[in-house]
Amino acid sequence: MKTGELVVKSHRPWQRWLVLAGSWVGVVLVALFSYWLGQVQAGYHLIDVAREREMLQQALAEQKDKSRQQGAQVAVLERTQLIDSRSYDVVRSELKQMQEEILELREEVEFYRGIVSPRERQAGLDIQTFKLESADEERLYHFELVMSQVLKNDRFVKGVVKLVVHGVQDGEPLSLDFRDISPNKSVGRKLSFRYFQRMSGEIRLPEGFVPRNIMIEMAPQKRKAVSKTFDWQELSTG
Repeated sequence: MKTGELVVKSHRPWQRWLVLAGSWVGVVLVALFSYWLGQVQAGYHLIDVAREREMLQQALAEQKDKSRQQGAQVAVLERTQLIDSRSYDVVRSELKQMQEEILELREEVEFYRGIVSPRERQAGLDIQTFKLESADEERLYHFELVMSQVLKNDRFVKGVVKLVVHGVQDGEPLSLDFRDISPNKSVGRKLSFRYFQRMSGEIRLPEGFVPRNIMIEMAPQKRKAVSKTFDWQELSTG
């Protein structure tokens, strides 16, 4: 009969709790270290982001300042250009007006020179100029006639002026008297001058009428009539 062996085991429950507690402490330390490391890295990232944002804000401010400066420069240039453009237009308009006045004065000088000291012009009555211009309305024309008395201007000229437009209508020759084609029937056709006389008015051609020329006749009292014919095409294009 064998005697059973007695095994003596030490009972230390605190060691198991100590190991378990140590394990938990390790886990907590690792977690804390990971959190701290994450915070440090996140902090670095936040610093970078803050710096980048600050740089962007500074660059934006500089760009806005440059934009304001350029806008001011553009506004100055636009005002200068507008002023220059307006000044140029004013000067050009005044220059054109002066040139037109000079031209009119030259024409007046030539006109009076022709009366006072005529060249290659016979003494007596003369149909000096006749101008014809298209008006705003269709078939309506404005005319200006200048008649003069060269050298022999010791007495007044009395009489009438005749204007006749020769042309074609419906293939047939047709002559129109001034009384029939003048919109203003009150336009005077009487001659009464010593040196010169200007006459102006309007001519309205009937529809379908094709003008060829216009004949102007000065018929003074007790004196020989003087006439001159002008080509319509040359008048209207000249």
